[in-house]
Amino acid sequence: MSLGEKAKWLLVILVVGMLVGFLSLGRYVERAQIDISALEEQNQVLLKELERVHYINDLALEFSVEPTIVTLVDHYSREYLKKDGPEWRLLKTPEFLTYIMLSLIRTESRGNPAAVGDSGRARGLTQIWVSTAREYGEVTAEQLLDPETNISFSFQHFHHLLEKYRGNLALALYAWNRGSGKVDRLLVYGQSPQNGYGRRIYHAALLNNPETVIKN
Repeated sequence: MSLGEKAKWLLVILVVGMLVGFLSLGRYVERAQIDISALEEQNQVLLKELERVHYINDLALEFSVEPTIVTLVDHYSREYLKKDGPEWRLLKTPEFLTYIMLSLIRTESRGNPAAVGDSGRARGLTQIWVSTAREYGEVTAEQLLDPETNISFSFQHFHHLLEKYRGNLALALYAWNRGSGKVDRLLVYGQSPQNGYGRRIYHAALLNNPETVIKN
């Protein structure tokens, strides 16, 4: 093989080597870009999780309840707001519904899951009556002392009251406190069911969460 041919082959090998190198570098850069994108996505997920942890803990401090209770209430608020019916017209955000329910819990039991009132008829965090809870399914008085059970049945009842009173939050809260039967009788006779209960809870939610209310 002549010197010229050797030079040509060396040039070919050099060019091929460079191409392979560029291809390898390109794949490396592509993998690096994918890794960076994945890290950015993970970072966004972590930031959202951190934001939620702060949100839950802040509410737990505000209402003097366990973070697990806030988590349960917030979960049910988000699930029920997905229903998107006219009964939610004054509760357009899950955050505001969460504030309302935490205000109710604070007023009724001061966040004590084992609270018992009304001669044993009212149970747990929301002091829902056993007879009322049983309108939505089988449950024992003891089971209503479990936070998740209590909150689950309470949201069902609260949703029912909002549907019954066509989204009127004040009437729903009066009915929660006084019973829908008494509220209905007062309305039939042209009397106001107002007793300060609804205003107290609504104002607590309004003061604790002004941004949500203003937006809506």
